[in-house]
Amino acid sequence: MKKKNIQNPEKDELTTPKNVSRRDFLGISLKALGGLAAIELGAAGILFLRTRSASGEFGGMMTIGKIVEFTPGSVVEVEDGNFYLICTEDSGFMAVYRRCPHLGCMVKWMDNEQKFLCPCHSATFDKTGDFHNKLVARALDYFPVTFDKGMVKVNTTAPIVREQHLPEHISYPG
Repeated sequence: MKKKNIQNPEKDELTTPKNVSRRDFLGISLKALGGLAAIELGAAGILFLRTRSASGEFGGMMTIGKIVEFTPGSVVEVEDGNFYLICTEDSGFMAVYRRCPHLGCMVKWMDNEQKFLCPCHSATFDKTGDFHNKLVARALDYFPVTFDKGMVKVNTTAPIVREQHLPEHISYPG
């Protein structure tokens, strides 16, 4: 039989092992898991709401490469930027958004046919992103292209909506 500590009765409670019931264990476990879930959701929310470093990623200014690296008449997919960079026959540049203006599907460049194709509803767009059939009501959106120290830069902050392709949508190195 265990002797009680008369001078310090709290010491007995601390040293005596306590039997935890199944109900208490489950309650403590659920509280711990709930707290962990709340911390994870809070951290995810903070990361989602924080301002992004817009340098070099979609949603900001992207440096694509040297002007001389692009062949006139070429179309280059920039996956990280969600656009195609077009180098026209006369060495102009245009960046068209990969999203179809009809349903938002990602268009694909068909090199052998020299056109963009929407896989969702077979809408086609020419090399400048202008539409060719009645399935869509307007051309592909585009992003402004600028040049700095021989480099091609595309501002992907917000796509520019356009009804049809116009010559002023093409940028030329100065």
